[in-house]
Amino acid sequence: MQNRDTGAAFNYHESTKLAYINLSTKPPLYKTYSGLPTLPLPAEFPSPDTPALEAIGTYEATGGPEPSLSTLAQLLYHCAGVTRVGNFRIAGEVHFRAAASAGGLYPVETYVVCRDLQGLDAGVYHFGPDTFQLTCLRQGDHRGHLARASGGDARIAAAPLTVVFTTVFWRSSWKYRTRGYRYCFWDNGTVAANLLSGASAAGQPARVVNAFVDREVDELLGIDGVGEASTCLLAVGAPSGETEFSSASSLGPVGGQSVITAPGEIDYPDIRETHAATFLADAVEVENSRGGLGITAPAPDGPFFPFPDGAASELVSRPLGQTIRERGSTRRFGHDSISLAQLAAVVGSATGGVPADFLDGQGDSLLDLYLIVNSVDDLPGGSYYYSPDRNGLYQLKEGEFRQEAGHLGFEQALPHDASAVAFFMADLGPILERYGNRGYRAAQLEAGIVGGKLYLASHSLGLGASGLTFYDDEVTEFFSPHAAGKGAMFVVPIGVTAEVNRVRPFRSRIAMTLDAQSRTSTRR
Repeated sequence: MQNRDTGAAFNYHESTKLAYINLSTKPPLYKTYSGLPTLPLPAEFPSPDTPALEAIGTYEATGGPEPSLSTLAQLLYHCAGVTRVGNFRIAGEVHFRAAASAGGLYPVETYVVCRDLQGLDAGVYHFGPDTFQLTCLRQGDHRGHLARASGGDARIAAAPLTVVFTTVFWRSSWKYRTRGYRYCFWDNGTVAANLLSGASAAGQPARVVNAFVDREVDELLGIDGVGEASTCLLAVGAPSGETEFSSASSLGPVGGQSVITAPGEIDYPDIRETHAATFLADAVEVENSRGGLGITAPAPDGPFFPFPDGAASELVSRPLGQTIRERGSTRRFGHDSISLAQLAAVVGSATGGVPADFLDGQGDSLLDLYLIVNSVDDLPGGSYYYSPDRNGLYQLKEGEFRQEAGHLGFEQALPHDASAVAFFMADLGPILERYGNRGYRAAQLEAGIVGGKLYLASHSLGLGASGLTFYDDEVTEFFSPHAAGKGAMFVVPIGVTAEVNRVRPFRSRIAMTLDAQSRTSTRR
């Protein structure tokens, strides 16, 4: 490139501009359709009254009633619905949703593929949270297409209904740019956590499916797989015994018109190319992406602190429906202590297992849980590793680490002030070797699901919780040598919500020291 090829300077200048967020290019929070039939969901449906800790901690329900339109309405409302609407002086009208979302951007869309249910004909439907209605995209029983896309997965083939989650990537990257790809799977996980818990409360078996031929599922839903892409299947309901369905007929295009974005969308090649690299092309790749990893992290050498037996049974847990409806963002924690029983109940119910095709059963996980304990009764302050096998914590380092917690949590007050901070980590090397790039989606999705359960468990006990971003390598370094080589997936501080639940300014001593050292004249 020569001096007179001035595109280089222009391109560099454009690509390095600093900006916060451009409200004029914010994508719509809801996908809309025109020209397709709609079905209002029933406004009256049961509220799940199972104690939330019980619903969250159940690995998989059995023996539930045949799902109906009312069941579906209950499940959709409590996983992706609008639970309340608020009006604020600066923000204006704000829609609060059933599951937590990074930045309140809600990139996840929800679809249903079902056979005939009581009150609902077989079809492929899109769920509109704002209108609380279903839009019919395709009539008839298309579970065979979904079963074929999932490599003949028996649960997908025989379940009365499957919820398909997709992600509109621009909704997250609009604010969080390339890193927003991670947040999309965290959000998918929190919605799935609500659905798994809601299914448990309704007595409906449910299973997460991560392995499927992406293009076939995208085609069934009528989406492009680029701006909006299928990210997770969740089979719901007891298998009917039928496992063969006709899927020979070709799929035509979905009719009508849909809108998911707004002018000004920015292309982030890292998101587009990374997601494309995770696609599964055929049944062989699908089969190779099933089953567990088979690796367990070794126990540390430090002292062990067992959790009290039956901690969850000794605490009063709000019903799941009430917990979801009343859940809100925790923006500020007090420095109050929580009890060891509360921490044990929250961690135990959240990490009790995810029924998923990339795990080998209850107790299997791609994740390791580390914690910074700031203020928990009968537990010394310090850093810890959670052992699900022994149901307790190994101490890695004892000490006061509030400053470190605030720094690791991207210089935010929340982890500094919280009673405890959970760090979900994964050893990506073996995961990617076992599953290929699809394993990255699995690890991020599981982190979102377990983190979502941690949210619900905390709120069911009257505590607060909030998901955070973080300084990746510094998290690994802090928990090393035990965490050496692992990557941070998701961070969730928990504790007592402050009386004034507003964000407070924060800057750790670590950041101030680093800033000061950056000005020194000596090389370090």
